[in-house]
Amino acid sequence: MNNEQSILDTRRLLSGKDGRLFVTTSSGTQIFLAEVDDFTASLNINNTDYQPVGSALSFAVPTGYTISLTLVEAVVRDDVMLKELIDDLRNGKFPFWDFQGAITRSEDEEERQIFRNCIPDGQIDLMNLKPGEIIKRNWNFRVNGMPEYLSLFKTEV
Repeated sequence: MNNEQSILDTRRLLSGKDGRLFVTTSSGTQIFLAEVDDFTASLNINNTDYQPVGSALSFAVPTGYTISLTLVEAVVRDDVMLKELIDDLRNGKFPFWDFQGAITRSEDEEERQIFRNCIPDGQIDLMNLKPGEIIKRNWNFRVNGMPEYLSLFKTEV
């Protein structure tokens, strides 16, 4: 029996070239971050182990989750996020941004997620120089809101 749903149509596979990342600055302006060559949004589930008396099995009890967003940008401009970061820290406040990740198929079908209230987290490269290499800056954020789907790819039947 031939299951047609098990046939993979490789024309519909996507790669990083199909994606884009946008940032919404504190002024409310949305900007395409064309200089970003690496972007990841991750969900991390936190569990606590529970092992009742008489059981060799430890159980995982979900206690929460975190969402992180990381990106690597080729240094082309500093006025989008780095200036806001430095200016806000100088004025005694912490900046936050909203990001949108989008993936577009050649048929103009799009998946888009929004990540709200992203605050800097951990180490952020201010300058990272290596002779003979493109200068890049690593950014780490915690997402303080559940990601929202603005659009999804449809399941083909």
